[in-house]
Amino acid sequence: MVSTLMKSLLLLALGGVCGVLITVLFFTIDPTFRANESDGAGGGNVTLVLNERALAILIAEQLPQVPAFGEKPQVEVTVGTAGIIKVEMTLGTLGVGLRSSITLDPNIVDGRLKLDVVEAALGEIAAPGVIADLIEQPIQARLEDLAGGLEYRLTSIRTTDRRLTLEIAI
Repeated sequence: MVSTLMKSLLLLALGGVCGVLITVLFFTIDPTFRANESDGAGGGNVTLVLNERALAILIAEQLPQVPAFGEKPQVEVTVGTAGIIKVEMTLGTLGVGLRSSITLDPNIVDGRLKLDVVEAALGEIAAPGVIADLIEQPIQARLEDLAGGLEYRLTSIRTTDRRLTLEIAI
């Protein structure tokens, strides 16, 4: 026969194993668990966040520098979670116009932002590199303003929640 002390020890050990198993299952299966860490490596100390609407406004302000776009091009931006930014531009008004697009991949080159062209459907309006540079300039200017004239290095780029997040270290 098993003594009551052995039964108590067996129940205690069984309870401990069940507790560990439930804890592991909770953190493995629960998709809403979030750690206290920030969602990105980079170690920057200043962050610039631009949502799709803000990016569209910045781009629309820059496009009139290309004569084919006129004064008020319509711009729509889609920030994908895979790190890709798609910019769709419409020339003309009232549905009569030319629709063009460019897809960009933001990268870090020598501590600065570099927008690489992934795909472009611009026709003969402008070279894709010219449009990418026009889009890059106002974003780069905002990063320089955030640095306050100090040397900085771009450390992280995230494209989550339909936003472009750039983190710099000063």
